[in-house]
Amino acid sequence: MKQALIIGGGFAGLSAGVALADRGVKVVVIEQRRILGGRAYSVEDGTTGEWIDNGQHALLGAFHETQKFLKTIGTDGLIRYQDRFRMVLAEPGGRRMTLEAAPIPAPFHLAAGVARCKGLSVSDRLHLLRAGFSILTTRPLPDTMTLKDWLDALGQPETLRQRWWYPLSISALNELPHRASASLFLRVLKLAYFGSVRDSSFGIMTVGLGDLYTEQARRFIETRGGEVLCNTVASQLTFVDDRLKAVGLRNGGAMTADYTISAAPHHVLRKLLPMELLQTGAPFEGLTHLTESPMVSIHLWFDRKVLDEEFIGLVDSPIQWVFDKSRLWKEGEVQTGALACITSGAHDLIDRSREELIALAHHELGRFFPEVQNAKLIHSRLIKERQATYSCTPEAERWRPTQETPYENFFLAGDWTRTGLPATIESAVTSGHRCAELILKSRQE
Repeated sequence: MKQALIIGGGFAGLSAGVALADRGVKVVVIEQRRILGGRAYSVEDGTTGEWIDNGQHALLGAFHETQKFLKTIGTDGLIRYQDRFRMVLAEPGGRRMTLEAAPIPAPFHLAAGVARCKGLSVSDRLHLLRAGFSILTTRPLPDTMTLKDWLDALGQPETLRQRWWYPLSISALNELPHRASASLFLRVLKLAYFGSVRDSSFGIMTVGLGDLYTEQARRFIETRGGEVLCNTVASQLTFVDDRLKAVGLRNGGAMTADYTISAAPHHVLRKLLPMELLQTGAPFEGLTHLTESPMVSIHLWFDRKVLDEEFIGLVDSPIQWVFDKSRLWKEGEVQTGALACITSGAHDLIDRSREELIALAHHELGRFFPEVQNAKLIHSRLIKERQATYSCTPEAERWRPTQETPYENFFLAGDWTRTGLPATIESAVTSGHRCAELILKSRQE
C-alpha cells in the first residue's frame, strides 16, 4: 500500500488526507500544534466553558469542494444554507440596508434584489446594477489592478464603497481595498453571485470549527488505517535529485513516504526548505515574496440578546461583521448574548492591547445597536491571528505556486497556493483535493 505523509492538519491537509484515505492510500498527518485545525480552529474558553473559533466563518453555496469534503466526513448537515441570498448591513444609529435575492432564476435573482434593495438610494442601485453588468461582460482584469483601482474604473461613488463594496470585499479577501487584488475579488463574485441561486447563498456553521471537521476527519483517516499525529513538528525537508527523500523532525527523528504534501502555511514551509531552493530563480523563490494579512476576533458575552440578526455587517467601522452565535449555533452550545466580532485585514488593530480592542468592539456595537447600551458585558475574549492568511495583493498572484513542484513526490496545499481563489476555506480544500488527485494519478501511472 502506498503511503502519503501530510505536513499540517488544517483544512488543506485534512481534506487531502481524507480524499487519499478514501481511495486506499495510507495517510499520516503530522501537526505541530496540540490541536488540529491549522489557521481555522476552535479553542475552549476557560471562563464560560464554551468553544470559540479563532475567526467566525461563513461559507458560500458556491464552495463546492468544501461541501464535498464535509459530505465525505459526514458533517455537511452542520451547515445551514439560506434559501436564497440575504445580507444586512447596519449603519450607526440603527439604519439598515437589506439586500435579498428575488425568488427567480439566477443571475436575475440578484439584479432584482438590488433594484428593490432597502436602504440604498436609486442612484446607488443603478451604480450597483451597472457594476453587475460589467462583471458579467468584462474580460479578466489586469493582474496588477487593485480593488480600489477597479472601483475607480467602474465609477463607484465613495458612499457606495463604504456601504457595500468594502464590507463585502474585505471579508472575502482579508485585505484592504487599496492592497487587495481586483481579479481575485472578481472571481469570487462570478463564482458566487453569477452562478446558481444556491451558489450565492450563505452557509452558516451551526457548530464550531472543531466539531465541523477536525475530529471527524481524524476518525475518517484513522479508521482507514492512517494516523494523525499532533505535537509532531517538521524541521527540515531533504531532497535528493528530483525527489523528496525525508522529512526531518524536531525531536531528531525523520519520516519518509512515497508521497509528501506540505499543507503548512507558506511562512512555515519557507523555514523547512533548504536555503538554495529559495534563492532567485530557484523552485520556491515565490515563498519569499508572499506576505501575511492579520485578523482579529473579539468575542463578547452580554447578559441578554442584543442583535436581531444572525449576522450583520457594519458600515464604516473597524469591526466589519458581527455574528450572534446564540442564534447561529445549536441550542445549548453557547449562552444567550454571545457575539463574535470580526475584523479582517486588521493591519491597524493587530498591535493594540486587549483592553483597547475589547473597549473598541463594545463602543462600536453601542453605535450600531441601541440594545447594547442597556446590556451588561459579562465576559470577553480576544484572538489575534497575525498571519491569518497570505496577503491577497496583485503582486502575490504571480508568486503563488501550483500544487505540483519540480519534485515528483512532493506537492503543495494551502489557501495560499494557486487555486484561482483568495485565501478562503474553499481555496484550502480545493488545493488539498488537487494534491490528492495528482497523487492518485501518479499511483496509476
